[in-house]
Amino acid sequence: ASCQFLSSNSDAVISHPSDPKKYAMLKGVDDLVKYTTEKDILKPLTEWYCALRKTKAVLLRCIAVGLELDDPDFFCKLHSADNDALRLLTYPPTQHRGNRCKEHSDYGTITLLLNDGVSGLEAFVNDQWLPIPYVEGHVVVNVGSLLSDWTGQQLKATLHRVAGPASVGSQIGKEELEESISVSRTSVAYFADPDEDVSTTLFGEDGLDKKMSVAQYIHFRSGGKGRDRTGIALTSTEESRLGT
Repeated sequence: ASCQFLSSNSDAVISHPSDPKKYAMLKGVDDLVKYTTEKDILKPLTEWYCALRKTKAVLLRCIAVGLELDDPDFFCKLHSADNDALRLLTYPPTQHRGNRCKEHSDYGTITLLLNDGVSGLEAFVNDQWLPIPYVEGHVVVNVGSLLSDWTGQQLKATLHRVAGPASVGSQIGKEELEESISVSRTSVAYFADPDEDVSTTLFGEDGLDKKMSVAQYIHFRSGGKGRDRTGIALTSTEESRLGT
């Protein structure tokens, strides 16, 4: 369904300004209905959107319990408005040998990622880029910058990228990466952000670059909306982890 949507002539499909990929960012189930009426696309994507929302709530409760907060629904209450988005993403075959997606972190609390198993996804762990293993039927969970700062870096933001054959420091074999850029790579990312009026400095911490509302912070990090936007890939804390 994701591939069908991205190969359609929908106005929601955008070519990324710097990375060799196309994507559609859908804000809520209403956006799905707005951009497609095809039942073969609409039904499975709507079901996935609803399932990922439920999974988000379970994970937020688990995180609150793991942090020993008094209220296990603490983070869920900050996500009452379902301020989320589903990003459908495809990387066409390419001659480009560098990163298919640059090093970055996600902005919000958590991201739930589904992908087709084509090699290249990596996370920066213990000062090295390590491949994220593909397990059919499993979901990859990324920690976002806001959650990282709210927990005082107890949960570190997941710094990740999609590597190509020339990506520096990759632990994936060159032959495997050569094969990966010869085929399309498709993924679906569910971004969970807190409610727009929540403060980025929830606990009075000072890790983020500026104190602002979630809505202001997402706009600051993403560079706004539209085809010509330019985002900020990493916070200053995350850049220091990479040594940049």
